[in-house]
Amino acid sequence: MRISPWLYPLAMLLLSPACTPYTPRKDTDSIEFPAAADPTEAVNPFIGTGGPGFRVGSSTPAAATPFGLVKLGPDTSLEWGAVGALHCAGYYYDDTYVDGFSHVHMHGTGIADYGNILVMPVLAGNVGDGASLDPTFRGPDQWREPFSHDSETAEAGYYAVTLEDGIRAELTASPHAGFHRYGFPADEPGMLIFDLEHVLDGGGAGGDVTIDDDAGTLAGWMLSAGGFTGGYGGFHVYFYAVVDGGFSSSGSWSEGVDVGAWVIPNDSTVNVHVGISLVSVENARANLEAEDLGDFDAQVDAAKELWRVPLSQFELLDATEDERAQFYTSLYHVLQMPTDQTDLDGTYVGFDQQMHNDSTRFYSDMSLWDTYRTANPAYILFYPDRARDFAQSMVTMSSQGSALPRWAAASGEAGCMIGAPADVVLAETALKGITGWDEDGAYGAALELALGQKTGTSNDPPSPSELERYGYLPSDEFGSSVSWTQEVAWADNAISLWAQQRGDPSTAAHFAWRARFWKNQWDPAAGFFHARRSDGTFDPMPGETTWAEEYVEGNAWQYLWLAAQPGELAELLGGEHAAIGRLSTFFEEANIEGLVTGPAAYYWQGNEPDIHAPFLFAMWGDPDDTLKWQRWVEDERYANAPDGLAGNDDAGTLAAWYVFSTLGFYPLAGTDLYMIGVPRYEAARFRLPAQGPDGWFTVIREGEGTHVASVQLNGVVIDRPYLHHSELVQGGELRVRLE
Repeated sequence: MRISPWLYPLAMLLLSPACTPYTPRKDTDSIEFPAAADPTEAVNPFIGTGGPGFRVGSSTPAAATPFGLVKLGPDTSLEWGAVGALHCAGYYYDDTYVDGFSHVHMHGTGIADYGNILVMPVLAGNVGDGASLDPTFRGPDQWREPFSHDSETAEAGYYAVTLEDGIRAELTASPHAGFHRYGFPADEPGMLIFDLEHVLDGGGAGGDVTIDDDAGTLAGWMLSAGGFTGGYGGFHVYFYAVVDGGFSSSGSWSEGVDVGAWVIPNDSTVNVHVGISLVSVENARANLEAEDLGDFDAQVDAAKELWRVPLSQFELLDATEDERAQFYTSLYHVLQMPTDQTDLDGTYVGFDQQMHNDSTRFYSDMSLWDTYRTANPAYILFYPDRARDFAQSMVTMSSQGSALPRWAAASGEAGCMIGAPADVVLAETALKGITGWDEDGAYGAALELALGQKTGTSNDPPSPSELERYGYLPSDEFGSSVSWTQEVAWADNAISLWAQQRGDPSTAAHFAWRARFWKNQWDPAAGFFHARRSDGTFDPMPGETTWAEEYVEGNAWQYLWLAAQPGELAELLGGEHAAIGRLSTFFEEANIEGLVTGPAAYYWQGNEPDIHAPFLFAMWGDPDDTLKWQRWVEDERYANAPDGLAGNDDAGTLAAWYVFSTLGFYPLAGTDLYMIGVPRYEAARFRLPAQGPDGWFTVIREGEGTHVASVQLNGVVIDRPYLHHSELVQGGELRVRLE
């Protein structure tokens, strides 16, 4: 018999899954996957680089390597300038000018930052020469150049474009270095400009540059303060550049924070090698010398190989060309961040702004309010070694900066968004068996913040004592009260499960109690969660689709589903049948609304609080509607095009959603569960690192109907809508039969 959803937590502890033997129609071993297909060839870095308004994907086509510090790519604009919100990664597909090629970018964020150490090739005759041209250099307006997509190419680890003046620019990268190849027209001398003031949505706050004419090198640093990092004073970026063939003349300028340099290369085709470090010029040089292969084409091949390894962990059967592009580009986007900010000698700048050299890599750029829902579960399942290092980095940040991060950017906390997402990620990392990191330190750090035992940090939650006194955060005392209460409750659920696993029953019980506080803002008269005052009365109900103050980036409909206990949510909504009815209305209205350039009123794939909603149908006994609406999202909110994302990818969050959904299961964040959907492909499989090169988990979709007739795990029918992580990592087969 099917277990009622409200008993799922108990069933996880007490019951073995009820199974019925089933004879598979197809032998998994007989499935022939197109192993010879190179997944890097399917990657389209232009996906998510466009999109109007709130649908901008904020992707970058920069040449990069997985989790690499260097993401070398174009920063662009229109003739009249650029809207900052459309240029959070520097590049926007509808632009017509290249401002330059900078070495450090974020991926998919909603706030602009980085864009550091910009290099721009120009024709010397267009800007003058000698010392007289120094004062004219005041930013990209002086040297930017028109371009056309007709001459533009982007691949995994490679970007190229021909500018209107005939200069061919090609870029590739290693984890800590950028490699440029510029071809100037043979009859016109070229010039390379190095801008140390350029920062996306911010500015350089000072810097310096040194030119060695005899050696053909430039070196220096800048203090970068952008939309995230400006809040804590910014961070230093150091570079060391080698211009092959040297240069005939050079110069520099420095007026306040406006710092830069120019050189005129000796050759019409010139290679420029640039090492990057957040520690020192010496380390930038060491990084370059250790990673630079010398030959541009060889470096392109090396970068592709770094992508080929993690992408080749997945194989698809019967996927169309567009589906392959969307799937492998989604993985490519998931692997952009967090950023490995450790130099090759093991040194990095910590959250205490001091130099450290630890036994593990230090990663930053963590958009945790977003990524805890999909991207971090993807790292844990598909790339557990990285997940281990990410977890350790969060613990390290806490020890250096006195709190677990919420939005880590470079060497500090940006203080962006709400909740306690690090608790969710760290708990899930432990629940899913990842070892080799300081779990004890993480557990202690999470409890200190959650219980209010440590205050005065950048990430203090609203008063835990008031939260426990009222059972919610009162709207007359706290802003964004509904969203804060729900997000903290989700994190508390993760802590409760974590404490239970660690053999700490009193802590588990306490946080299990707090994990249900979301119920205390339920207004049965309104039929929604909304703001409740300290005297127990509710504020006037805002419009159901209004972005009211009590919600963060959402409305009453979108925050109706944010509960980590789906069965208990269904019970509160009047039972499974009533819950399915409300959820169906939510999606039907979203379908009628269609794609909008502003915030969606109903289901909003472009933001995070409701993106798990398609899979709630299955948790409430209706897998057919999970199939219906996950396919609707995949088909209507994703495309193999620049506007192919429904909003900011948020450091791979939307990309990871697509990976999970098309594979046919979806993580319930902060637990060891995956909600079962329906695989998009006839068959797909992913390699399990712990099981060796032959350890695979395969998902199979039988039939083309709209009714889920059966779900089988390793040849046995299961009557439950979820999988345990332990069932996936052992390897095997999930088979969903449709009629």
